[in-house]
Amino acid sequence: MKPIEAVVVTPIRIGLGALFMLAAYLKLSDPQAFAESVKAFKIFDLATASHLVTLATFTVPWVEMICGVLLVLGLWSRAASVALAGLLLAFTIGIISVLQREIDVRCGCFGKYEWPCTGNISMCHVARNSIMLLCSLLITLRGGGPVALDWFRRNRSPVDSEPQTA
Repeated sequence: MKPIEAVVVTPIRIGLGALFMLAAYLKLSDPQAFAESVKAFKIFDLATASHLVTLATFTVPWVEMICGVLLVLGLWSRAASVALAGLLLAFTIGIISVLQREIDVRCGCFGKYEWPCTGNISMCHVARNSIMLLCSLLITLRGGGPVALDWFRRNRSPVDSEPQTA
């Protein structure tokens, strides 16, 4: 890994991980508000809506939290960033769907701390998600960087990995 990549990848990995940990915490601290936000997107049909909304309400924040912690630690960075890229892609498709159907709804991504996008869903949300998606793809392609548990695990000498005999 080139030194410039180390300077770029590590802060992006830690920042993205911390951002998703914050998003997860805010969703978990007010699951009812997050459930209402999911319901407002009107992606699920009425027959299955309540079960899928409940599933999303309790699954998405924990996936975000686990992936965020893994990114901050730099452990399984590529796998965590692939999972987050999948979530970001799904979120972005949902936002585009809301924009296409001209539904006025607020985003529940970061609870009451919607920055820099404020107000109802707009192209700002698509841009914000696209930037996070690009960051996630960078980590997927380049790994977690030298200040990551992945790096230490990969660069261990063969002597360190052999069992000690007495």
